Amino acid sequence: MELLDSSVDVASGKKTLYSSLFPNKKLSDLYNEFKACATLATNEKVSLTVTQVLDEVSSQSLLYDQLDHFITLHIPKIEDGGNFGVGIQLELLKKLGEVKESADKSTETLLGYDNARSDAIAKLNLPSFTKTVTKSTSGTTTDGKKEEKLSETIDEKESTTSPAGPAYESRIAAVVSVDALYYSKARSILGQSINSFLAVMDFIDKNKDKLTEPKGKSGSSNFSMY
Repeated sequence: MELLDSSVDVASGKKTLYSSLFPNKKLSDLYNEFKACATLATNEKVSLTVTQVLDEVSSQSLLYDQLDHFITLHIPKIEDGGNFGVGIQLELLKKLGEVKESADKSTETLLGYDNARSDAIAKLNLPSFTKTVTKSTSGTTTDGKKEEKLSETIDEKESTTSPAGPAYESRIAAVVSVDALYYSKARSILGQSINSFLAVMDFIDKNKDKLTEPKGKSGSSNFSMY
């Protein structure tokens, strides 16, 4: 019930997060924004968005686990004639199972972002820089004293290719598409996460009496044939 009492504030916080991460912009505007950082190692905006949505989904999954454990452990014992009056508990457990499964799939989806972007970046064949350090030690003996000398050789290489042409432009577009795709996925997943939270809280609110007292206030079954 404490969770239910705080649910309005929690939902408000989730909606505030959604508005801050996903301002009302057209996809074409986002495309132009992402194109400016297509050759960078990281698109900070998309990376931050994916991370925050993953955190939100993970946090909500933990909340659902707590609800699941609580409901499971508070199902009353089976009495003669069956366990009437616990249908609401079982329905809530089913709903929690469904939203947790959806959260797991969402997490798996968003965790694919870094790999997808790195693959797209690799195809750009951007100028690269390599640095090789070779170290060696030599020993000499003078008047019975051993001396060691350490030498170090540094070899630096840099590729100077200048990517250009239609093929390069299409690969740039592929990187931007990856960023736009996962940004859109994150937006959809966070929206679904908020909706599932509201649905679970609404279910609890509408059935709180039966959830807290499945056998009724007298402790007997609520089931009646009349």
